[in-house]
Amino acid sequence: MTAWIFTATSRTGQPVNPITKAPTDSITVYDKADLDRRIAAAKTDPRDLIVTVERID
Repeated sequence: MTAWIFTATSRTGQPVNPITKAPTDSITVYDKADLDRRIAAAKTDPRDLIVTVERID
């Protein structure tokens, strides 16, 4: 099964993780459509996110 590690970091230091208030957060994504939705959402996010995606198998 293919999976991806999706990491988002706020360029402005704003919280990305609502629980820890950290400016960086990572999540493992198991569905390509879900990954695509997250990437699209990050492009318009007001926190000015830097996104990295690492494929894991």
